[in-house]
Amino acid sequence: MIDHYQAFLEAPSREGFLKLQEEVQSEADFCAAGGFVDQLADLCQGGRYEQMFDLTELMPFAWVGSPSAHLYASIAAQQMGCPDDAELERFLCETMLEGLLETGDGSLDHPYQITYLSDRQDLLAYFSLTCEKQHLVRSPQGMMDVVTATTGEQICFLLGDTMTDTQLNDRHPVRISAAHPRLASKRLAACSPRRV
Repeated sequence: MIDHYQAFLEAPSREGFLKLQEEVQSEADFCAAGGFVDQLADLCQGGRYEQMFDLTELMPFAWVGSPSAHLYASIAAQQMGCPDDAELERFLCETMLEGLLETGDGSLDHPYQITYLSDRQDLLAYFSLTCEKQHLVRSPQGMMDVVTATTGEQICFLLGDTMTDTQLNDRHPVRISAAHPRLASKRLAACSPRRV
């Protein structure tokens, strides 16, 4: 499985990211609604960087496709005085976000194909959007979470088969944690068009 991860990192593409998603979702400990990123966000907000660092050092393979997981790993590494690790994790965060951006355009016809529920926050943070309301929509592609931003813009996220009906009903509203810095970079801005 690590081969698909390595292949995507060496030559990021839509197809490579979708294959990585498949591999990650087949992991025994994969859970789209899992609390790994929430746990990291809580530790970050509490300034418990050593615990964050220890947790991200043992990051399960099931979370390698998460921009947030790598973002928090970068923050933890920086706080622990490991600038090379922090830079690597920033690169991984940006690369995973780039992969997500390649999966669609956020429209009903071409929703973003998320791996984890936290991917919604990552994309909203990247576009500097705040969720005002959200609702589920059944489509021929599968279940979608449609988020309406405070700007009035709608962004659609394809939830796919990764969520059970119980998880769909119990999903948390999209909120960006106060500890979740804006996911944007010069590199991504140069290669990904901003939504209009």
